[in-house]
Amino acid sequence: MTQGSWVEKWNQWDLLKLNSFSFGITGFILAMDTVVLPVIVLTVAPDDLKNTYLAILGISGLLMAAAVQPTIGRISDRTQSPLGRRVPFIFWGTAFAAIGLIGVRLAPNFGVLFAVWIFIQANVNIAYGPGLALIRDCVPLNRIGMASSMKIMFDAAGGAVMIAVTGALIGKTGTSVDWEWIAFGILAFLMIMAVSITTVVVSRRELREPSNSQRSDVGSPVHSVLNPQMGLFLVSRLVMITSIASFQTYGLFFLRDSVGLENPAEALGGMILVIAGALAIAVYISGWVSDRVGRKPVVMVGAIGAAISTLWMLTADSSTHVLIIASVMGASVGVLLSANWALANELADEGQAGLHIGIVNLATIGGAALAKMLGPGIDGLNRIPGRPDDFGYQVLIAGAAAFFVLGALLLMPLKTTRRESASRNAAPPSAS
Repeated sequence: MTQGSWVEKWNQWDLLKLNSFSFGITGFILAMDTVVLPVIVLTVAPDDLKNTYLAILGISGLLMAAAVQPTIGRISDRTQSPLGRRVPFIFWGTAFAAIGLIGVRLAPNFGVLFAVWIFIQANVNIAYGPGLALIRDCVPLNRIGMASSMKIMFDAAGGAVMIAVTGALIGKTGTSVDWEWIAFGILAFLMIMAVSITTVVVSRRELREPSNSQRSDVGSPVHSVLNPQMGLFLVSRLVMITSIASFQTYGLFFLRDSVGLENPAEALGGMILVIAGALAIAVYISGWVSDRVGRKPVVMVGAIGAAISTLWMLTADSSTHVLIIASVMGASVGVLLSANWALANELADEGQAGLHIGIVNLATIGGAALAKMLGPGIDGLNRIPGRPDDFGYQVLIAGAAAFFVLGALLLMPLKTTRRESASRNAAPPSAS
């Protein structure tokens, strides 16, 4: 089958099925980071060190991800199997990450929780790294903007659904039902079902076109790393992901300690649903726009909007106010992430997509790690005599806004690639 015939097949429905993987894996990761780990940490850590314990888990998990993703990505680039390069790793990682939830629920102390979390991170990243290369493997360049938008939409949808479910169930008390087991069971089920849709679609393609997917002629990765344009992109992505991950990691504690909400887990679940709705609309539009005008201008617009809405969060004093601000923040972040991911894919060499996306995700992981390292600093600033009890959160939010602006400025010297020009000039597919 020629590439032209594949262009016709990648309509919106096909792109949704391809990116169902992101609903399951990203939703699982976001639910664990945003709701599950903060709640579990409160049962095994002193209250005045909760941010520090949470940071330890977050940073150690990210270090595991940083080691696994490029390695597995490189291995998957060279893998030959009846199911193709990526699917065997996706199957393995998803299954064992789900099994790891049993250990989280049964962990009697922080040491056991730490070991189980490392196990989960190792396996979820065995699935995640190869899975992220699927867009570059399968989708024509002139549809990468829309494909990336679909990915971000499913990231948001998976995060919204799984955070809402776990937020609503994990804190329930007063009945004989163990709601934590139910929450974890639903989390595992949703992840496995969503990933299965993508693997079926990709496996059918691999079985039909093995010559397009079974590659062993992978070249040297040096040019992918030693590239000034790639370096600018990676630093820009790192600082913007730091901003996004800061609120993701400490948002529940911010809503409790700074805004003063009585049930922050439930409020966070509702807020995520609002963010997801706003993000979905903005992402769909930004994907269409970035396929036509280029990725960089769209990223910059999203970054500036995210900076303004992040500062606005400092004025929040009620659940309603938080929801309004969150909707603007969600739309801005969605625009930013969609165009940024499309740019990441266009910079990739088709034969080394697994390795390339692993390198890109080192910036993602680094940004998330920097955010999680802020835990002890937040605790320290909150305890400064003469300062408000939430001073640490105020500094965190102001710094996140500044990082969004810095990320946009770093992209300004980035030159438009030939791939991006080809993508914009290509004729749109006949199916949409």
